[in-house]
Amino acid sequence: MAIASGRETNSKTGSTTRRGDGRLITRPREGESRLRIWLGDRLQNMRAQEADRLILWLPVAFAFGAGMGCSVRADDPVWAWVSLTLVALALWLGMSLGTQRLADTRIAGLLSTVGLFALLSAAFLGGGASGLLRAQAVAAPIVVDTGKPQIVTGFVQAIDRTQAEKWRALIVVETVEGLKPSDQPHAVRLALAEDEPPKPGQQIRCMAMLRPPPGPVVPGAYDHSRRAWFQGLGGVGYALKPCLVVSQPSSIGQKAGLQLAEWRSAAARHIVEVTEGHGGGFLAAVATGDRAWLSQSDSQALQTAGLSHVISVSGLHVGLLGGLIYLLFWRLIALVPPVALRFDARKIAAIAALAFTLTYCVFTGAEAPAVRAFIMSAIAYGAILLNRKAISMRGLAIAAMCVLMTLPESAIDPGFQMSFLATAGLVALWEAREGQSPTGPRPIFPTRIVGWFGAAAATSLVAGLATAPVSAATFGRVAPWSLPANVLAAPILDFWVAPLATLAAILAPFRLDAWAWQGAANGLAITLDLAHWVADLPGANARIGWTGSTAPIILILAVLWLCLWRSQLRFLAIIGFVFGFGLWAASPRPVAWIGPEGRAILATPSTGDASLCRTSGGRFDANRLIDAAGLDPASHDRLLSSGQFGYARQCQVGEGDWQARYVYGGRGRGILALDLRGQSHVFGPGDIPDGALLMRAGWRVYFYDIPSRKGPWVAQARGPSAQGEPMP
Repeated sequence: MAIASGRETNSKTGSTTRRGDGRLITRPREGESRLRIWLGDRLQNMRAQEADRLILWLPVAFAFGAGMGCSVRADDPVWAWVSLTLVALALWLGMSLGTQRLADTRIAGLLSTVGLFALLSAAFLGGGASGLLRAQAVAAPIVVDTGKPQIVTGFVQAIDRTQAEKWRALIVVETVEGLKPSDQPHAVRLALAEDEPPKPGQQIRCMAMLRPPPGPVVPGAYDHSRRAWFQGLGGVGYALKPCLVVSQPSSIGQKAGLQLAEWRSAAARHIVEVTEGHGGGFLAAVATGDRAWLSQSDSQALQTAGLSHVISVSGLHVGLLGGLIYLLFWRLIALVPPVALRFDARKIAAIAALAFTLTYCVFTGAEAPAVRAFIMSAIAYGAILLNRKAISMRGLAIAAMCVLMTLPESAIDPGFQMSFLATAGLVALWEAREGQSPTGPRPIFPTRIVGWFGAAAATSLVAGLATAPVSAATFGRVAPWSLPANVLAAPILDFWVAPLATLAAILAPFRLDAWAWQGAANGLAITLDLAHWVADLPGANARIGWTGSTAPIILILAVLWLCLWRSQLRFLAIIGFVFGFGLWAASPRPVAWIGPEGRAILATPSTGDASLCRTSGGRFDANRLIDAAGLDPASHDRLLSSGQFGYARQCQVGEGDWQARYVYGGRGRGILALDLRGQSHVFGPGDIPDGALLMRAGWRVYFYDIPSRKGPWVAQARGPSAQGEPMP
């Protein structure tokens, strides 16, 4: 019979008691086997350790519901999801009240379990309802592709660059020629024809070709039209000639809405002008969120090296700024004994860090990654103000719920998924090391440096592994050299760029900031050189085989299972990893990627180089197909070169059991004809608006079948389409 500290119980009751080390044990009954006793003991211990972790799965359930409400169930009636949510909540409340009033522990335990599943179901259904409500709340008209030029008048909200290094403007629409006010989109994005772009806040008039935001280039690919819907973007296109600057904003509301964008653009231009070398554009993107001055080659190198997270204003930037401000105020207050003795320096520093991060988030445009990062930092600093742990898994869960309730569409955004998976992995690592307090004398400086590099390597490795399923499924490739690249770049960003950039921002009102901006730009120039060097290493852009959505979802759940539990229950995640990777490896392989309406087709045979055919107007779709297939930059440049793979009449792709070519369809239109095992398939305007995938599984070649897209962004975009693409 086991002996435990605390009160004694009868050996035949089978009741549990607590040992001195916090473990729960079960006293044996007569006739029970040792294995059964051991299993009962282990289950009791797990239940005790995980009792307060069940709440962490609520945001996971909410995220899955929100994801369904913003994608595959986007056409469902809202009232159905709301009603089911209320039913689930009522069931949870009833089970909770019944558990408290019942004396029978077995029945009470059963009701508690049912109540837990009811609460998780309520979170899932509530997420779906919030996604549907959010889609309705942001509803705005979408332009129809008429194939004719239209005059667009509006105010410039932001300026950036296209992949072809042309200026591009986000325009808040005032009028669109030929459209009634009720049919006019709220905003459009146009590629400009001028060499010098207009300034944010200016009213411009452009003759442009407009069309709806593009959907997925092939089934299962990223849906840009859905993202545009939630951003209020109702059309994209290009200007046929330089736009005319009409006037500056006149009303107070217009000035208030566009003044911040003008300040942001002016700050980015100022940074570029006062810095020398190739780090100024990178610094402007990091400091202001304006990526117009960052070249596509630098952006591609950062992505290949696994450093693309540095470009977008997100958790890295908000965390560095908040940490610097917190440390600065904390140390400064400690130098003033009367203040330090009367007030809590940590709370004052937390308030200052919160104020600075909020200002930074708003100034850089308050994009979704920055908003998510600010909410997470606000939870951490709020915990300090409330005398709670600043870094905890529960704080992360609260932050996730705040983001998802505010922006439910974030659940299907790869940036959100990668951000919270990485943070969950790092918090789990922190919890694992939290109880290991260092003993002995303080290590010498070289030892601390080695320890810092070890910590940087550990955090980079954990974050990289946690986000790998999402990254590989979204981009079709991984960055094998991202770990050493991040370890080498981290000290430059943490101890060089971040302090100088923060100091420059503080000195900017006094016009004493030029030297600090230059110093920060020099650090980022070294980071760019590092990115280009890593991008040129062998295997730097490893392509990952295609898979559907099932394998990545299983792997995401396995990562969450490993991070959210803290007992040995977490090791069941190995089953999820094995099953997810196995399903990914067994996925069929695409041999042909066919763009919307057959305007481009990319062949990716198992042996040999990829080949491409397109119509004269299919370059945009061809570019998206290459990105979706995860091909390297060299293949990208080769395939888009008209010298090697020309237009429709000079091009044919395929292998032994299938061939594809373009045929003349009349009225100057090219139609894609595909021969598959003696059967002909023809794709023209209106046939495959979301593209198609030709898959190979062993000897079998077939078209990938996926349910049609759902959502108001799909229904509104359907309309009279362009009359096809002209044959070259």
